[in-house]
Amino acid sequence: MADLLPASGGTRLDQGAYIDDFGRRFWRTGGSGFWKLERMQGYDEGDFASWRALVRGDWEESLRLIEELRPEFEEYYGKIAASGFALHRVRIVERPLVPYIQWELNLLRLKREYGERVSVVDAVEVAPYEDRGPLPELCVLGSEAVYVLDYTSSGVPDGAVRHTDPAVVRQARELVQRLHSDGKDLESYFRREVAGLAAPRGK
Repeated sequence: MADLLPASGGTRLDQGAYIDDFGRRFWRTGGSGFWKLERMQGYDEGDFASWRALVRGDWEESLRLIEELRPEFEEYYGKIAASGFALHRVRIVERPLVPYIQWELNLLRLKREYGERVSVVDAVEVAPYEDRGPLPELCVLGSEAVYVLDYTSSGVPDGAVRHTDPAVVRQARELVQRLHSDGKDLESYFRREVAGLAAPRGK
């Protein structure tokens, strides 16, 4: 992990600047694809309706609201496909699954139906990379940029550090690609580990 990203450098962006910068670059991601690494076991999803239902303990409503996203996802992922690139995500999970992860895997399962390529990796499998702490939250936009995402202690998005050095971007992308290749396909993982779980309580 020590040689994945430089100890200094990059450009620190607050949340607003990160959203703007990401939005400008995303649609020119290109054939190398979008690669995301999720390591934390929970985030504050703000006013996202399905997550809010989870927080208040209404699991059935939370799942219903996920299903309502189908038209939005069909349009969004169709636009991505037309732009010539694909979305890949590595979701690292710890056991036992916390409510957030159980909820997110249901959401990601729907995204997978519309083209997002999701791979699940057990946390024990990334231990060799974490001798100095957990892997960072990463978003890699093709060969153009990698964002190291920051969050507050309560999981609220708090900006990012952007790196555009080609060697740094390549190293980050290759790490996420390697984990993605080594992980389990979401659908098979979901059927085995998630489908039979009782409704979670809380977030």
